[in-house]
Amino acid sequence: MNNELYRNSIQKGLEWIEKNMLTIYDGYNGMYERIRIDKKIRTNWVRPDGNTELAKLLTFAEYFGNEKKAAERYETTVRWLQRAQDDNVRSAWYGSFPFFLVDGYDDRHESSQVRFQNDNGKILLYMVQIYDRNKDERMLEMAKKLADYWTAIQLEEGYFFREDGKTCRFYKGPCFVLWPAVGLLLLGRRTGETRYTEAAKRGLAYAMGLIKERTRMTASYELDKTEDWRPASSESAIALYVFSLAYRETKDTFYKEAAQKVASYVLKLQDESGAIVNCLPEEVGKGSDLQTTPELCDMVYTQGFALMALAEATRAFEEDRFREAAQKLADFLVSVQCSDEGPVLDGSWRGSYNVKTKEWDGRANQNNPIDEGGKYSAYTGWCTIPIMQGLAMLLETE
Repeated sequence: MNNELYRNSIQKGLEWIEKNMLTIYDGYNGMYERIRIDKKIRTNWVRPDGNTELAKLLTFAEYFGNEKKAAERYETTVRWLQRAQDDNVRSAWYGSFPFFLVDGYDDRHESSQVRFQNDNGKILLYMVQIYDRNKDERMLEMAKKLADYWTAIQLEEGYFFREDGKTCRFYKGPCFVLWPAVGLLLLGRRTGETRYTEAAKRGLAYAMGLIKERTRMTASYELDKTEDWRPASSESAIALYVFSLAYRETKDTFYKEAAQKVASYVLKLQDESGAIVNCLPEEVGKGSDLQTTPELCDMVYTQGFALMALAEATRAFEEDRFREAAQKLADFLVSVQCSDEGPVLDGSWRGSYNVKTKEWDGRANQNNPIDEGGKYSAYTGWCTIPIMQGLAMLLETE
């Protein structure tokens, strides 16, 4: 395993964030979402999910170095997360997190106050995992408030929704259920609160019912006509991570069976380069989404989560095929990390890559005017940080 390359890659990614993606006063109001390369702008959105991803990554500093700086950035990030969480006890959304805050403090943007199940679910999971690593009680307290919001609005079917004008109306897709469900599972096991574990089981059972016969997850686009631009690879990679983690936590065999099913699909998507491509050639035009381009590999919604999934499956099942696939994907990702593209981009990963032409390629503008991915995006959370997180997981398991 190329440990030194992985460490260097993480350090480059963090340097990119430090130089280009922090709000003023040394990131006092968090880390910005992304650069839109073709527009030559840095978006003014600061997202709680991406900042929680950063906080989690920084707890792995012993494996990639510069622990003192990581501890300082962790503290700044956690303090912003505390300010970003809805702390109005009279609010119907108490405990939840908004989609984003403009420049990290302004909540007046029309769409900033949407509560996304997948974003909040990742925050919940990562806060529990941070607590596992460093026993930061602030994380556990924030996680409990967040969990209370989502368990209160879970429907009998297992998904999470309330008609309140803010909770995301597209809620049946796998990514909108898997993330909060596994976060609740971990939190319930840490706190002993059965209401969290029961909610988790309902959510995970619903998600297991979305595994198609050919082993991929039914996509959000197929269920709710949303996430048109998210390739089929994405939600199957997320499912592999979640089911593997759920099995490692509980040793319940039905989670292992679910993980093994989606694993067979994810591994079929691995190109000889190591990348996880968007879909299989025979799936083009079959209606799973509008991003069916088998020579593209999506960096925003797939690669980082796939690397985390393969690393987690390695831990859970101790199978060489997962370790080999993870290392192959990691080596690919390190090889295409932005370099010699100028100080604004170097150290990041752009949003999608063509494994045949070996160039950045593709868009995420399918019914999506803000083009949330593709070759003209360089994200912090969702892309660069999940990739670094997967690399850190491999370093830890070595």
